[in-house]
Amino acid sequence: MTLPSPSTPVLAPVEELVLPSMARRSSTEKFISLFTWLAISAGILVRLFHYFDNRSLWRDELYLGISLIRMNFWELATQPLAYEQKAPLGFLWAERLAVEFLGKGEMALRLFPLLCGIAALFAFVPVAKYFLKPWAAMLAVAMLALGSPVVYHSVEAKQYSTELMASVLALLLYVRFHKQRSLGALFTWGLAGAVLLWFSYSVIFVLAGIGMAVSLKMLRQEGWKAPFRYLPAFGLWVCSFAVTYVLFLGRYQDSQWLTVFFEKYCQAYLPVSFSLPKWLFMKANEIVKNPLGQTFKFAVASPVPFIVVRFFPLLLLGVGMVLFAKKSFSRFTVLAFPLLLALLASFLKQYPFYERLVLFLAPMFIMFICYCAQEILAFLSGRTAVKVLLATLLFSPPLYNAAREIITPDYFLNKEKGREALLFINEKFKEGDAVYVYWNMWHVYDFYKEAYNLKFNAVKGEDLKTVSANEGEYLRNLSPGLRQIRSHNRLWYLYDSYLRVNIGGFVDQPAWYFHKDYKPGQTPKTAFSSLGEVRGEQFTGKDAVVLSYQLVP
Repeated sequence: MTLPSPSTPVLAPVEELVLPSMARRSSTEKFISLFTWLAISAGILVRLFHYFDNRSLWRDELYLGISLIRMNFWELATQPLAYEQKAPLGFLWAERLAVEFLGKGEMALRLFPLLCGIAALFAFVPVAKYFLKPWAAMLAVAMLALGSPVVYHSVEAKQYSTELMASVLALLLYVRFHKQRSLGALFTWGLAGAVLLWFSYSVIFVLAGIGMAVSLKMLRQEGWKAPFRYLPAFGLWVCSFAVTYVLFLGRYQDSQWLTVFFEKYCQAYLPVSFSLPKWLFMKANEIVKNPLGQTFKFAVASPVPFIVVRFFPLLLLGVGMVLFAKKSFSRFTVLAFPLLLALLASFLKQYPFYERLVLFLAPMFIMFICYCAQEILAFLSGRTAVKVLLATLLFSPPLYNAAREIITPDYFLNKEKGREALLFINEKFKEGDAVYVYWNMWHVYDFYKEAYNLKFNAVKGEDLKTVSANEGEYLRNLSPGLRQIRSHNRLWYLYDSYLRVNIGGFVDQPAWYFHKDYKPGQTPKTAFSSLGEVRGEQFTGKDAVVLSYQLVP
């Protein structure tokens, strides 16, 4: 046996070198897993808080909610919805099912969107882990969990939360099935995607984008015949979309007034002109705010520099797309092609590229941002200080906004007071009183009259502004409705002090009504003042206004 000489170096056992590294990795993985589930838990708690806060339905929710509480399953499938609303049949039936079991209140209508918003968080975890490294995936999940607009739409009685869930599920199906070659697996993929199309119209962009990305990859790797292997899956998607288009989408062509509104006031359609770069920058800046929620909602002017508040995530979004395309083109196309298809539809004026309508693309935008953060960290050798700084910059706005909106719920997006205004009247109403509802509060009265069984029947002021040349003629046209209240003792007048446009109306038409000095609800108020005196019992909640009058016999 030969002993090593004192000068011979002694190598440490392999276990002593590997085990500490494995222990560190295990500790990091545990931390990432713990933080991911903490973020999801926080997101769920925030959603539950606003769900049980049970705020009044806002305008768009009411427009759709009226049909949901009045129409049965067959009517929802075969008849046009009130107020020119559109929504996928699967969503409508899920909402109607909640009404059947839970009644006609706000929480019943918001239950299915809430469940979809929560489900999207869980489904996003494996999706983020597939496209990103663990730390970046953790950050992506946290951003989706607490982004203020995402939270809001999760407790809104509209289909946007369902569209977000459908988008995430479409990506999850891609992760699960895109490498499968068996006929059974492809049919399963196709059937699942086909079902999603009955709950979300916008998911067609995601499914079509995934189909294009997979086909392009196979075409480059194996030749022109390879994409046909996925025909069982992609064919079912096409058939499902064709059926939904023929039965529903094809007859729901957008009205001209809506196209003009989105084009003129939301700049929601992609232009092909020298203004294109400006439009793209404006939309990217808009996306960072809504739906991603990467802006601090300070009560006063923001003291945080612009580069931190808006420019930083905007920069990461742009650079992240470039880096992703350069380093992993096939995966990049899966996330980018749905965006490109939505932009193409916007150019053709078939789909507005605007805030809540692109919520379904939020997972893609978030992953582009987090991919850039991931590459910055890799370039700087994974320094802990850099990791903390990046996480802080991206996570601070949604965390701050979530806390602020819990402390002061009135800061929550679209917090209206229409229900409170009507319940105020309902509490004060006595036999012999009259209630006059101006046209811009019809939708509020129509819903809550039935949902809350209000004890009064209101006189509904007609929307006659477009057939009136001026305010004087407008008052004369309103006179038949106004005369209905003359024989009563007291009058309760409800109007919205902000809303000027009715469904089907064009903004700025007629010009006299949209003059800056003319206020909505002003003309009836002038007429009522000549019939009696304003009493002290009044209500003002955001834009909802209730005035009471003691009428003179």
